[in-house]
Amino acid sequence: MRRTSPAVFIFALVALCAFLVAWQRASQRRGGISVPESGVLLALRPAQKVLNSTGVWASDIGSAMFRRRGLVRENEELRGEVDNLRGQNQRLLSYQRENQRLNALLKMPKLAGGKSLACEVVGLSATDVSHAVTLNIGARSGVRVKDVVYNAQGVVGQVTDVSPFSCRALLLTDRVSGIGAMIERTQAKGIVKGNGGRLCTLSYLDFGADVREGDLVVSSGVSQIFPRGMPIGQVVEVKRDKHYSQLTATVDPTVAFDRLSAVYVRVGAG
Repeated sequence: MRRTSPAVFIFALVALCAFLVAWQRASQRRGGISVPESGVLLALRPAQKVLNSTGVWASDIGSAMFRRRGLVRENEELRGEVDNLRGQNQRLLSYQRENQRLNALLKMPKLAGGKSLACEVVGLSATDVSHAVTLNIGARSGVRVKDVVYNAQGVVGQVTDVSPFSCRALLLTDRVSGIGAMIERTQAKGIVKGNGGRLCTLSYLDFGADVREGDLVVSSGVSQIFPRGMPIGQVVEVKRDKHYSQLTATVDPTVAFDRLSAVYVRVGAG
């Protein structure tokens, strides 16, 4: 078997190269891409995609690493701004609630006789021994012992101690407090006393009095300290002891004593 001459192989390779070059130039003159170039591009496309994705990923990682400190600082600043805005929002809500309470107090009809002075609660004592508040108004404003303290919801208590610029008021829920009261619906009279907790007790009622759950209890005016008709609370339970012929009622005060912030003190009522 005859072997192919090297010259023939070289001649064929040169001819093939010349053909490919001529083909490429002809394609370029027509403004297109030659088949050889297309084949090469097609073969290199997967590798090109991999290299391109790797380059983009490396660029992102490098950018993130370079900006890491700046991003951390910016994140901390944004968190600080959010906390500040939350604090401002809480303060605005508190001011809004306080404004609503003051508006309700100012719109409340004043008691007949004397003069009603608005003031703020600056101290609270709520223990098993004493239920009292300290007010930022005193003798210089005309406050005296036994002056009535109230708000838009009803009876708060009465003044027990006075200094030139402040006073102490015993709350309706204190164990030693007492106020002449009556059932608004039937005029049945008794005395409301505090029990040291959230509720009060209406005692000294006539055993045959018509008292029901849901009845409104108001001041009777018998004591001549609290004017007649001031809201005290609502009956939530009625107890009849036939053995001792006693009738008592548990009263839920209309005043929210745990949220007192502003009240009225009636001064100069005689």
